[in-house]
This record gives sequence, structure tokens and C-alpha cells, in this order.
Amino acid sequence: MKNINYLISLIFILISCVDKEKVLDNGIELKYFKNGNGEEIKDGQIVMINLQYFDYDGNELLNKVGNDPVVLQKDSSWENNGIIYEVIDNLVKGDSVFFQLTTEQFFKNAPQSVEVPDSVKNKLISFYTGVQDVMSQSEFEDYQRVQYEKMQQEMEQQNENQLSIDLELIENYLKENNIDAMKSESGLHYVITEKGNGDNAAAGDNVTVHYTGMLLNGEKFDSSLDRNQPFSFQLGQGMVIRGWDEGITYFNKGASGTLYIPSTLGYGSSGAGGAIPPNAILIFEIQVLDY
Repeated sequence: MKNINYLISLIFILISCVDKEKVLDNGIELKYFKNGNGEEIKDGQIVMINLQYFDYDGNELLNKVGNDPVVLQKDSSWENNGIIYEVIDNLVKGDSVFFQLTTEQFFKNAPQSVEVPDSVKNKLISFYTGVQDVMSQSEFEDYQRVQYEKMQQEMEQQNENQLSIDLELIENYLKENNIDAMKSESGLHYVITEKGNGDNAAAGDNVTVHYTGMLLNGEKFDSSLDRNQPFSFQLGQGMVIRGWDEGITYFNKGASGTLYIPSTLGYGSSGAGGAIPPNAILIFEIQVLDY
């Protein structure tokens, strides 16, 4: 009932704001609540579409608006892709419209055949769609590049913020447990409890280690010792988390110690499976056996 009331309210608002109406050749009636002033969409252009629609019971089926629009490139296939493409092809940049299709019309051009029950064939699906932007191929590539750079900047800022949090937690943990650890520029902390021999491991070395991994609360999530099976990998090649690729380089053959790894050098905001939660600080007790 809540969804139905919302849909009725939405339709009422849209219709009350109509600037004009237009009936397409296929009989679909468009009710405009915003008129754009762009040109007709041309073949090859990229169209960014706000699209939201509800089924006959008022349940939202799709919501692709704002920062997550539908992106399409106009080509000759639009002529055979169904009513929604026909609607978009009749819009210009800045247009926003409301229209309805029967359930049968909606599924008529589905990629796979859909059997629509007679009881719902004539029930209406309600659509809001608007043309957010129209670009050439090169303009769209520029847009993608800017969006990627913005995303990278946001991720870097998030990492910086998370690193500050992690460093405070690590340093408090070390202080509470009277641990004197070295700290690298990246924020990695490490303790060498037993020195080995020779030069430290370096990028490109095939390293064999024993390890036990724990969360900051002491909960163990993995151990090669439990399996009695050392772990081997090529150092500095991205085969392991960044905290390992860096941390192992502070040890030489036969050395033992502990790595305290900020989440930004571990599994980040994604975590790893059910064992390592998002933004988890990792502690690894390691023994460098060979390289």
C-alpha cells in the first residue's frame, strides 16, 4: 500500500507539472514535466538517461538516476529495440517525461521470450525518464576520464582517512602491549625478534615463509604452521597484499618477527571472505625460511 500511495503521489505531481503532452506514432502518450532545449539525438552520440519505473502494484523495478544513469549509444538498432528506445529517440537533452506501458508492451521486446499471464497483460508499468546529457564519442571519453580521476581522488582521500584511523589503533595497541616497533613511511609497523643472515629479501626473490595471521583483537584467521606447510611466493610482484610485499623486505633469511599492517596495505574496505572484515588491521607473525 505504501508503494502504491507513493506512485499515485508521484504521478499526481508529474501530471500537475506538465508543460506539454505528446502522442508518439506508436500511441504512447508522453507527459512532460520538464522541457529541454537540445537538438535531436544523432547516430553515434552517447546518451545518459535517468530511468525509473514501477510495476502495476507500485513496486520500484529500476532506479538509475543522478550519478548512476543508463548510458546508451544511438545506432540503427534503436529502431528494433522496443518502445522505450522509441521514447528516448523522441527526447532532447533536458527533457523529462512520464509515460505508461502495459505489461505486455513492456515485455514484447525483451531479449528472451517472456510469457505474460493474461491477468497482468493490460496492467500498467509507469516510467519516469529524462535525458541527462548527450555527448559525442570523444566528449564521452573525456567525461569518463574526469569521472575516473574524481573516483581515484575520492579513493585516495578515503585511504588517507582510514590510514589515520588505523595508525592510531596500531600505535595504541603497541603502547598498551609495551611493544617497540619500527614504522615505515607507508604506516607499516614491524618488529624483528630474531635476526637472520645475509641481505634482506628483495623484490623478485622467491620467498618461503611460515606465518600466523591475526586480527588486532588476537583472533587468528590463518596459519601455515597449523597446516605444517610453508608459503612461497615471488616478492614485490603483487602476489600478496602490499603489507607483505613491503614488510618481508625488512627481514633476511632465518629472521622472525611481526608485521602490523594497516587495512590500506591489507584487504582494505572489502575485507576477505568471512574471516577478515572490512578495514581490518592485520598482525602477522612471520619466519623467513628461504629465498
